[in-house]
Order: sequence, then C-alpha cells, then structure tokens
Amino acid sequence: MQSHNGSLFALLFMVFLLSGCVGKTLERTTENRLEIGSCVGFPNCVSSNASVFYNHIEPFPLAMSKEEAWPLVREAVLEIPRAVIDEEDDLYLHAKISSIVFHFVDNLELLYQADEHLIEVRSSSVLGLYDLSANRRRVEALRKALIAKGVVRGNHV
Repeated sequence: MQSHNGSLFALLFMVFLLSGCVGKTLERTTENRLEIGSCVGFPNCVSSNASVFYNHIEPFPLAMSKEEAWPLVREAVLEIPRAVIDEEDDLYLHAKISSIVFHFVDNLELLYQADEHLIEVRSSSVLGLYDLSANRRRVEALRKALIAKGVVRGNHV
C-alpha cells in the first residue's frame, strides 16, 4: 500500500511540474474591472500584470483609437505561425499557438484597458516549467509587428 501511495504522489507531482498556466485567465476584479492574470512564478509565462521581474513584460500602449487598432491587433495575432484565435470580443482576444516540433500549446491573451488606453498582454505555456523564453520572444515579436503597423507606440521601458 505504501508503494502505491508513493507512486500516486510521484504521478501527481509530475503532473504539477508539467502543468503550466492553463487556459485563459480573464477575471473581474473587486472593482468590477476586467484584467488578465499574472503568472504563477515559473519562467514559462510573461504577463503585463506580473509582479515577479522575470515574468513581467510591458503592456502595449496604443498609438491610435481602439476601434482602429483592434482589427490590426487581430490580424497581427493571426500572422503568428500556428496561431488560432480561440475566443474574442471587442476588448479581449485569446489565441492558442502550437509549437512546430512537439505541438505544445501556448496561450496568448490580450485585453484592452480603456482607462489607460493600452493592451494588457499575457503569454504562457500550457506544459512545462521553462519555455526557453519562447513566450517573451513571441510577445516582443508581436509588439514589433504592432509598432510597424502603427498600432503601438514604440517607446516602452
């Protein structure tokens, strides 16, 4: 029986280690404001709402109106190789991006914040504890594409 419990614990621990930040993280705060989630502290996720330095990435400050920007943001997301939009409305976009070799899925979330005129961003791996900075590179490539389209101001910190 002891061996069975040890095996079960080992299995559960491995599932925990392999599980990253799963799915979308959109939530309503106590102030009735929508925001995307932070990261759980593993280096497989970046978020503009993360407080841990290695998970933090700057949001996208818009250089045009949201009405002009949002279709261009959507277009830029679909230009990411193997990206599929899973859910979207006029303020929020959730895409899933598959890796080329093992077809691991990463989640990309974008949320427009009207009061700050910017887009919060979060990109996270579904599996694994470390992503070799793939999510950070993806978000920075998206930022670069949006700057080139004139959607985002290029002077982020």
